[in-house]
Amino acid sequence: MEPAELEPTFMIGDIPIYGQLVLAPMDGLSDASFRWITRRLGSAYSVSEFVNTLDYANQKSYEKKRMLYRDKERPFAVQLLDNDAVRMAESAARIEEEFHPDIIDINMGCSAKSVAGRGAGIGVMCQPELVRDMFRLVTQAVNVPVTGKMRLGLDETSHNFIELSELAVENGAKLIALHGRTKKNSFNKPARWAPIGELKRRMTVPVIGNGDVRTVSDAKRMLEETGCDAVMVGRAAKANPWIFSWRDREEISVQEVYQTARFQLEDMVSLQPERGVMPFRKYLKAYLDPYELPRPQMKALLTTYDPNDLLGLIDETFLALGAEVDAPPIIDNSIIYR
Repeated sequence: MEPAELEPTFMIGDIPIYGQLVLAPMDGLSDASFRWITRRLGSAYSVSEFVNTLDYANQKSYEKKRMLYRDKERPFAVQLLDNDAVRMAESAARIEEEFHPDIIDINMGCSAKSVAGRGAGIGVMCQPELVRDMFRLVTQAVNVPVTGKMRLGLDETSHNFIELSELAVENGAKLIALHGRTKKNSFNKPARWAPIGELKRRMTVPVIGNGDVRTVSDAKRMLEETGCDAVMVGRAAKANPWIFSWRDREEISVQEVYQTARFQLEDMVSLQPERGVMPFRKYLKAYLDPYELPRPQMKALLTTYDPNDLLGLIDETFLALGAEVDAPPIIDNSIIYR
């Protein structure tokens, strides 16, 4: 529960949102354990990895784990991806009934070839009628607010984010998140923030900016330069989930890194006993990179399959770095608001 005396930073429909930093939905990164950690550290609300409603409609079990969340993680949004508006709406209604999310988000930004190639994700941005139908039908199918996340367009000749945002809002969207890149922009090129400000000035609903926010100063600068209501932090959060408490990575003690890493591994293994270690490795590597461990030591940490063995190696590694391995858990139910 949010403290009653706090004023919401903004609203998504009738859902109050507290805070201006949000973990961006990312396939393979915004899993249940990592979302929980970032939410406890201050992320204003949570958005799932995308749920491919083509697979969900066919009862693929792996999609259901993407919608696992704790009640205290609310507000929680399930992000949907498809190229079929009717199937997306039908799935949204079933997901609302089964999982009870607070928000449904529509993915219009995924540029993976397997997704965009079938006209889903950013592929819908060249189909205005599909965008219209998705928001109209999903809004009619559910009782919670519907939001959307998109890019600038397919390429530099087709920046249609304003047109599609207006179409989405006309058909029920309560918030638009904009990544300041096109489909063809590589991550080696800077994201463009000016279009985020342009969209904010045009919209009657909240706008969230996304792209190249790696530090606290980046987040503050995006808020100041664009006037957006909040900032989504994407890939940089893997190495620094503490950014959601408005702290840069160099401000985080070895102790806090250790306790966060240990909690995360234990939580991921508890959710997926047979498969929790492998996906945890990318986080562990990101947490340990600043310490420049010897390659054999890092290799041992990143190739161990048994969770108990890995916990032992983590204890040994962080003990050598100065952590207290018997300290109480650091993840609790507090949320930092700034």
